[in-house]
Amino acid sequence: MKRRTYVSTIGSSIAALSLAGCSGSDGGDGGDGNESTPTPEPTYEVDQEAPARLKLLSVSGPKEVAFGDTIEGDVTAVNVGGEPISGDATIEFVHSESGATEPQTVTVNADGLESGEEVSHSYRVDAEYAGAWAFEASSEFYAVDDTVTSTVSVLPKQGSTGETIELASGVQATVSDMAYEQMIAYELSPGERTLGDNTAHAIRETVSDNILLILSVTFENGTGEAKTVSTDDFVIPESSFVSESAAGRDGTNAAGENINPGQTYSGHLIYAVPKAQIDDLTFGINLAEGSAVADIEIPLQSPSGFPEFELANIDVPPEDVTGDEAIVTMEVENVGDSAGMFKSIFEFKTPEEPGLFAGYSADTWYIDTDGPFTQRIPAGETRTIELVTEPDSDMRWDYRTTPFGAEWTFEAVE
Repeated sequence: MKRRTYVSTIGSSIAALSLAGCSGSDGGDGGDGNESTPTPEPTYEVDQEAPARLKLLSVSGPKEVAFGDTIEGDVTAVNVGGEPISGDATIEFVHSESGATEPQTVTVNADGLESGEEVSHSYRVDAEYAGAWAFEASSEFYAVDDTVTSTVSVLPKQGSTGETIELASGVQATVSDMAYEQMIAYELSPGERTLGDNTAHAIRETVSDNILLILSVTFENGTGEAKTVSTDDFVIPESSFVSESAAGRDGTNAAGENINPGQTYSGHLIYAVPKAQIDDLTFGINLAEGSAVADIEIPLQSPSGFPEFELANIDVPPEDVTGDEAIVTMEVENVGDSAGMFKSIFEFKTPEEPGLFAGYSADTWYIDTDGPFTQRIPAGETRTIELVTEPDSDMRWDYRTTPFGAEWTFEAVE
């Protein structure tokens, strides 16, 4: 962003309220925009024996505006020295939430201001990003009056699901759908807790107080260069981003996806969010680099409930398994208030030391490439799920399920 200068002379000797004591835009919940709170009048003493000294007396304007509005007000300064001021002075309008955002500059035309003379100017600056903004006087001012509390709060714009919003990168983003799940299955990279290069899936669960929010988002790159989807563009208060891919759904986790010029990509953004915050949950889009304040907020629909799975019963193979397959049968009950997709995988290890050319290590849990085993379970109902594996013969194996962590040991025999 280029630095810009705004100034409009409207005369001199105009008294002004500090910015925190004046109301402008009603800003939604910001109260009555016509109300104002009087603040103490600034005071000063002129020292005729001192050199030229410019003191900032007041800054007026709204205390709260909406994102994208223009902020207008007045600044008043006085020469408290005994000689005329030489040169103008500047005040910067600074976005307190992001140091990477270029400030906007207000110029006070003080050149030639005589001893004891006041000057006032109107200003206009743009509320380009949500969050706290402040006026900061430059070193050209000898002093700033104690009554000056020049800050303004820029409220975020309200968006909606289905609305297309342009990100700071120029990519267009549209949130089309959302869902809450207790767990997701995601792919592991080859060799990560797997034997060989087979693709395996792991399960990501949330703790009992959290739930996984899965947002379906479409990105369209209309710029002339490749762009990468970054989680820095998005804000969900009190949440944590989940980096794993959403395997088993239409698309993958969009974060980190490279989108070429002219390309459209649909994927997911997944967050672990507190259940207690669901009723007031918003998906925020941040347009200012380095800021954690949302410039655009999209209210998210509150669910009627959440899925919550419990293990009602499990049948495991005997210690000596004959044949090519070992089958574990689980009865899983959804004790929550909403239907959900249950997912499970096998993990296995062996206490025996591997041979020289083995692809595994002793006492390390590996993930079976068969799976994930999934089934949608309505609220209040129970489903039977079979997990099938093919253990190597003549070797003892320890197995466990994820979730639930049920463990057992068996050996496949001829």
